[in-house]
Amino acid sequence: MTITRNQLRQAVINAEKLGNRRDELTLNDMARNLKKWGTLTIRQTEFAKALLERNSGEKVKATEGADEAHKLQWENPEYREWILFLARFFSKSDQTAYLEHVKNRRRHASTVLREHLDGSVPSLSYCKSILTSKLAPRLRVIYDHPPIYPLGELVAIRRSELTHWAIQQGHDKQMGFITEIEPTPVDTVVTYNKTKGGTKTYQIMFPSGSVTLRENQIKLVSRKNHNKEKS
Repeated sequence: MTITRNQLRQAVINAEKLGNRRDELTLNDMARNLKKWGTLTIRQTEFAKALLERNSGEKVKATEGADEAHKLQWENPEYREWILFLARFFSKSDQTAYLEHVKNRRRHASTVLREHLDGSVPSLSYCKSILTSKLAPRLRVIYDHPPIYPLGELVAIRRSELTHWAIQQGHDKQMGFITEIEPTPVDTVVTYNKTKGGTKTYQIMFPSGSVTLRENQIKLVSRKNHNKEKS
């Protein structure tokens, strides 16, 4: 198969439409080399064939069709809110265990949020980068489960979440009331637990002040036991 400059130039245009920036640059270099030397090496020709296939007109048509479907789906609150939930997580999370994975998607997530706030439909490619994350399945379980504690409920911090110093200060005995549910976006991923819940957040008013805690960091205080302690 003979590779022509016209094929390479068209592939450059296709690569740009598909967002394949590296392919676009490589194809541009090949087009310049072909103009200068009149031919490509055997290895360059084989590589060019792969690039032409990856950036074909058919791929562009398929992507354009997917983009249109994405724009239509964006009108569906279930689809839109799930993506925004993921975008808020990836734009904010500093969870050490997955820091590099999160950082690799932070720019895309921030762009999704910015484009949404600007009133436009976020790019499908940016949405895909967070939808296909290895963390998405566990985050979906957290997203789907409603908060397990109601507004006004009396709670305490789980002893396992406190440092030795905090326990010595009696923080494990401190109780507070939930004043707000989900005051901040989820920024931590865990495996959802039926007893402890997930990582949705709560604003809690303790005697020492108001703090924001994750669902799995707190526990319900029995009103019966609380009344016993008071008496």
